[in-house]
Order: sequence, then structure tokens, then C-alpha cells
Amino acid sequence: MAAQSKHVFSKILTVTDIKKRLAVPSAIQRSLPPFNGGHIVTFQFLHGTRPWPIRYTIRRKGYKKSVFSGQLWKSFVIYNSLNVGDGFILYIGQGEDGSSYYRVKVGREIHFFGIPQGIITRSHQGLLRQPTTPYGAELDLTLALAPPNVEGNSMIGSMARL
Repeated sequence: MAAQSKHVFSKILTVTDIKKRLAVPSAIQRSLPPFNGGHIVTFQFLHGTRPWPIRYTIRRKGYKKSVFSGQLWKSFVIYNSLNVGDGFILYIGQGEDGSSYYRVKVGREIHFFGIPQGIITRSHQGLLRQPTTPYGAELDLTLALAPPNVEGNSMIGSMARL
């Protein structure tokens, strides 16, 4: 049986994400390791074939904003040459043995007629396209060419006489 993975969240990186911390949506906190009463958890995610330790923190008071931050996050950003506008996609996977793991893809987002189509990722598998919006599934361009209008084209008529 093949390993299975589920999309957790994706984000287009901002200046703050690159220079300081990546804000994690509160709606997906249940998909990440629990804090168990604390405010810091270090866990690993895979990018390509390399495991990356990451510091996952949450505010102690007020709004429980969670982020990936600190030197571990900055090392990941620098090593992978991430820039503002690049995409970050986090998946949770389940191995054949039932164990869970996290996997990340990062890269440049592409647009087609202003509609986000996905992220071109840099990984050991080459260039991969990962949809980031439902628009990608709905977009279908079909180009049909009609036969040429022979009667109205004097050039074709003169060529036929040769």
C-alpha cells in the first residue's frame, strides 16, 4: 500500500514570513503536533528527502496565534532560497506503517490570466505543479481551429491557378 498525504495549508510568502516567522492558520492547529499545555513544540517536516526540524510556537496570552519561527525557520528559508511571492505547502502524511509525518513543498506561484494556477516547486523530483486554488480544476482552455476561408482569400486562388 502506498503512503497517503493530505493538504494541510498553503500560503504565498510575505516579507514577514521570509524575515521573521510564518503565521500558521488557527483553523489547522489540530493537524499539527499538540502543545500539551506549553507554548513551544519542535517537530520535523520533510522537504524533498531532507528532514527539517521546525520550531512551532503559540502565544501564551490573548489570541492564540501560532507560527513557525526562530533560527530553525530562518535556516529553512535561507537554505531553500525562499523569496517573497514563493509558495509554501504543508501536507500531513501517513506511512505504510500507520505513522504520521509532515511534508513541505516550496516554490514560485504561477498565474494564468491573473488566476493562481499552482506552485512550481523545487524538489528532488524536478518541477511539480500543485494546485493552490479551486480555479485550477475549473480552468479548461480548448482551442479549435476552423478550416481556412478559401473563397475569400485571393492569394490561395492565385496559387491554385499556377
